[in-house]
Amino acid sequence: MSAPDFYFAANAIFRHLHDRYGKAALVEYWRSLATEYYRGRIEAWKSGGLKAVAEDWRAYFALEPAAEIDVIFEENAVELIVRVCPAIRHLRNHGRDIVPYFCEHCDHTCGAMAELAHMDFQRAGGMGACRQRFVPKTK
Repeated sequence: MSAPDFYFAANAIFRHLHDRYGKAALVEYWRSLATEYYRGRIEAWKSGGLKAVAEDWRAYFALEPAAEIDVIFEENAVELIVRVCPAIRHLRNHGRDIVPYFCEHCDHTCGAMAELAHMDFQRAGGMGACRQRFVPKTK
């Protein structure tokens, strides 16, 4: 991303889709981001496993302004410890009314990416700080 004003657009898009077309349409939008826009990332995750997931997130957040995030690679999981979410920080610092479901975009976008890479995704917390975890699917 590395263009913080994009967060304004994302927040506005989320609100518009939710208010105009409903929550299901917003969830579909988030999932389509994963399956279409992030297709290359998904393929890298599938072929490279958890190591590729960790490397991908490290590179991604290195470009995000004001991100305070640790990416922890373990043998059976990758965990993102988001101490300060750059999107939430930027929106708050500029006095924006953040949609209450903003953080759900990670659930549906990252969840779909993980699913297509044969992984499970979980998030705990939100609205500025959270933990996200990627683990291989158990058979």
